[in-house]
Amino acid sequence: MSLVLATAGCSLLDGSRPAAGTPVVVATGETQGFFFAYGRELAAVLAAGLPEARVSTVTTSGTVDNLRRAAGTPGTFGLAALDAAAAAQHGQEPFALPEPPRAVGRLFDDYVHLVVTGESPVRRIADLAGRRVSVGPAGSGSALVAGRVLEVSGLRGRVTEERLGFSEALTALDQGRLDALFWQGGLPTGSIVRLAGRRPLRLVPLGELLGPMRVRYGPYYRAASIPRGVYSNAVLVDTIAVPDLLVTSAATDPVLVHEVLELIFDDRQRLERAVPTAAQLDPRAAIATSPLPLHEGALRYYREVKR
Repeated sequence: MSLVLATAGCSLLDGSRPAAGTPVVVATGETQGFFFAYGRELAAVLAAGLPEARVSTVTTSGTVDNLRRAAGTPGTFGLAALDAAAAAQHGQEPFALPEPPRAVGRLFDDYVHLVVTGESPVRRIADLAGRRVSVGPAGSGSALVAGRVLEVSGLRGRVTEERLGFSEALTALDQGRLDALFWQGGLPTGSIVRLAGRRPLRLVPLGELLGPMRVRYGPYYRAASIPRGVYSNAVLVDTIAVPDLLVTSAATDPVLVHEVLELIFDDRQRLERAVPTAAQLDPRAAIATSPLPLHEGALRYYREVKR
């Protein structure tokens, strides 16, 4: 569940604009996921702000995929959950070796969803034992956090893990071929809203796992609640949230990073109209990216707006 801005063939070290036809690619994750809408609108903002560039969108498998693209290719930007970004920096699973990106900024929070149908007997995490659960596709932030949740809850190996894409998992849940699905995304996630409008859904509480998650995997998780009514008749539920960052390679042109941030913050009202979570955009909060250091171009931008 992540976003990448990829640019090729332009250098802005001299402060110039991108050459005519310069490709700018926004990779938006899964088509039914939260970042699809965010990435599509961000691409529109960039197309308006960089009219000389050729802006397009492309899908990826999610956070881990985007981190690898961003860290490995100067000019590539990726929206990624902080827990996965920290794993990339330190070479922890699913990264065999360190692939350290630089942070452009903290944008908003993802919420961990464990979704079941309204009639499901699953009321708490332990009830998943012996059941079929989608953890998300390889390369997604959902798969990373779902694996960690199953690990700390003692359920690894005690459930049938399905690595389904988000759209496929929602269909399987609706048709009774799946007992539950994990999803990590912003509020609200449109595809869940639509399914909840057709049939009762419930969210299984995960808040009890916050302590074990922080002890085992680091301080990247926080306590959060998904309010009542976000998904039709689903009641308030305690869960876990993780920040999402925009990241890029340390070798990305600082002037390009600065310009991308200018466009994002100058046109944040447009983003917010399309994706309400964009209301969380705040330059003061955006610098909170630890353990990832801010990119040189991002540091310059935040110092300027602080004056």
